[in-house]
Amino acid sequence: MFAARQAKPVQAAAPAWFEATIRDAAGRDGWRLDDGRCARQAVSCLVTPQAGDRVLLVATADGECFVLHVLARAEGGRATLAVPGADAVSIRQAEVDIAATRNIALRAGEGVEVTAVQGALALSGRQLFASAAESLVQTARTYVGQVEQFLLDARQFLRLHGEQAMITARQDAKIDAERISLG
Repeated sequence: MFAARQAKPVQAAAPAWFEATIRDAAGRDGWRLDDGRCARQAVSCLVTPQAGDRVLLVATADGECFVLHVLARAEGGRATLAVPGADAVSIRQAEVDIAATRNIALRAGEGVEVTAVQGALALSGRQLFASAAESLVQTARTYVGQVEQFLLDARQFLRLHGEQAMITARQDAKIDAERISLG
């Protein structure tokens, strides 16, 4: 009988690895290299390249070139972590620790949410500032505040209400108004 012919596998060209230096940006996630070629930032390359970076690249069989890693960068400056093509980034881990020796800034164009579902949420600092353009709402089962001095200025209306209310002073208690109504 006839011998079965076996198809010869088509061999794809192996990816080519090389190093280069980023010359400048070429589009949203694209970079022009010092040798004139262009490369896109790979999704797994979270450190956004910048001009002057020495990078590791791969040229795929179809001719595309990707920046896989930023190998070296001049000292100082800023590093940006970003995922090319993603609209959102999630970090899912049992614990996440973010530490800075100087400053941390959280910015959002619309909203910021910080939630501790079962544990405590602690904010501490030498000074704490909170401001709201429209409303500031605080809700708690128990609210305890201890301060050296407490100044509250309501430009139009101030209401303090409770099932029971107590005002005590060690020295003086003063109520000053054009009219005082009790009872």
